[in-house]
Amino acid sequence: MNDDQIKFEAAFWVERINRPVFDVADGAAFDEWMRSDPLHREAFAAMAAIWDDDTLKRALAEGPSVAALSGPDCIGHARRYYRQRITGSLSVAAAVMLAVALFWLMPMIPRDYESGPGEFRTIALRDGSRVSLGGNSAVEVRYLPWRRSVRLTRGEAAFDVAHETDRPFQVDAGATRVSVLGTAFHVDRFAGEAVGVQVSRGLVQVGASGRAAKLHAGEAVRVTSTGMQRVAMLEEDRNWRSGWFVADNAPLGDLVGKLNRYSDVPIAIPDKRVAAQSVVGRFKISDEESVLNAIADAYHLKIVHRGGEISIVKHN
Repeated sequence: MNDDQIKFEAAFWVERINRPVFDVADGAAFDEWMRSDPLHREAFAAMAAIWDDDTLKRALAEGPSVAALSGPDCIGHARRYYRQRITGSLSVAAAVMLAVALFWLMPMIPRDYESGPGEFRTIALRDGSRVSLGGNSAVEVRYLPWRRSVRLTRGEAAFDVAHETDRPFQVDAGATRVSVLGTAFHVDRFAGEAVGVQVSRGLVQVGASGRAAKLHAGEAVRVTSTGMQRVAMLEEDRNWRSGWFVADNAPLGDLVGKLNRYSDVPIAIPDKRVAAQSVVGRFKISDEESVLNAIADAYHLKIVHRGGEISIVKHN
């Protein structure tokens, strides 16, 4: 069975299951179809995610190619169709309409990318943009006709964005959003929802908690729950893969966050007061042991190895 046929059948089952009435015979047939091929399960999960996503309705409303094929509200029609409990054979017409829309929307399904500790990974996106992940980092990428969206769920990433006037590129990191048309910049998620943004080319807009700032090349900002602060962009920020981190009265939590980009073992600071303690220095974060020993000596801290985790605590 080819890929298109699998997608069509997955669309058919999504529409069928979402009807108010789903009898025992249909349930048995569906279970058998799901068991028969792992590709069936993957296709069904993708189709079901789109069916439940508002992206579907928006894309149909804004996508003339789909409208030309199946009407501007084909999914709405399909949903009304099964809700009216039309009797008879399985709704081939509704499934066809759903399949047409879903084939067009398949590229819009979010894609997840991640890297392991100490691993640098570069992803080429379909518009020519590039995302470079730092160690132990993760992003979710979704491309829509009206917007290019990336969610930085963990760690850090650098972005080299292809210019598209009519389709902005947005990066969400917690409550912080970075919006551009085409530029190069770096976003780093620290502890406590703090986010650092550094711009190496072009212009970006950073927004968080009702505040906004425009950053030009060579400028940087740090966003926390208490506000947004412009900071100096250092050489280590430009060369973020170097494995070095410069702390100028930075919270210890920031330093530990950078260490976790390289560490195979999670490093945690249980006490928020310890995490907020300011540290100063230039640290080789790719050398975890040396950094931990240095901060333990300098700041009267204790490094505890327990249960597959490293904890940093105050020395009694």
